[in-house]
Amino acid sequence: MQSFILDVHPKAPVRHINGDTLDNRKSNLEVYDQNTKNSYEALDEDSVAVILRDRYGKEKSRTIIDKEDVNRVVNNGYTWVLFKKDMEPYAVANTPEGKIYLNRFIMGTTEDMVTHPINLNTLDNRKANLENKNANVEDVKLNEETEN
Repeated sequence: MQSFILDVHPKAPVRHINGDTLDNRKSNLEVYDQNTKNSYEALDEDSVAVILRDRYGKEKSRTIIDKEDVNRVVNNGYTWVLFKKDMEPYAVANTPEGKIYLNRFIMGTTEDMVTHPINLNTLDNRKANLENKNANVEDVKLNEETEN
């Protein structure tokens, strides 16, 4: 119904401005631009929470980054969203070339490496919590664990 009221494609992400999904007045509806820059909130003097929204602009989660990385993460042309891989939440940017994981973006991880969250929180993307490891070393550890 909202797409009819706004005269847009039925799959266009229409958002209710006041949050009331029963209020379908034209003045309360807008087409959400999925390429909008992420907003963020300072957590302390060193950390920032980047807000991850769904296709309708509703907050789904937050990811923590270092304050020094805010400009590079928020003003890079990517929109970061929540993505679940094997039940684990990640912050990713969807591009025509594929997904870009925020942890790999921040750490500059090469293809032959993996980025591991030290505290196992995949949404804690502060550099102190991330480490790059050789992908082959991870495979060896997994094989050793399954053999024992």
